[in-house]
Amino acid sequence: MVLAGLWFFTMLFDPRDPPVGAKRGARLLSAFVVIVANIFLGSLTTLKEVSLYAFSHRERIGLIDALSDETIGGYTIWVPSSMVMIVAIILVMNGWDAAEVRRWNTRYDLLRGSNSAALEFPETAEELRLKVAKTNRDMGRTLAIGALVMFLIVITTVVTIVYAL
Repeated sequence: MVLAGLWFFTMLFDPRDPPVGAKRGARLLSAFVVIVANIFLGSLTTLKEVSLYAFSHRERIGLIDALSDETIGGYTIWVPSSMVMIVAIILVMNGWDAAEVRRWNTRYDLLRGSNSAALEFPETAEELRLKVAKTNRDMGRTLAIGALVMFLIVITTVVTIVYAL
């Protein structure tokens, strides 16, 4: 588990730009997938009304009952790991911004090498809007869909736990 976590966060925070490093959007999307899984597992184990684990046939485990133990475990899965992933998402977005700043600062080196590189760096605000309109729209949709998916997973889990079990 530790090695898988280290590998994941190494990929997530890799300062190298594509094609050597992973694409920035893929990094952000993978962090969203992990936080959605954390929310699902955490809400499932926290909000249920019956004990689900193998040791649940016993009434008490140590000083607390099995359901309370699983609820504490759910909060432990849900809250700290989600907070870590929120910080990771913020750091990935910050790294994305830093990569764009690095690229912008090296634009004159690129312009000296090729005339076609001049098309890569807009000179006016209107050219910039035209260049980034699609990527900004895609990013906005991804963030909105990610928030909606997280909300729907929590609501579905709560409804399933409360009404189905």
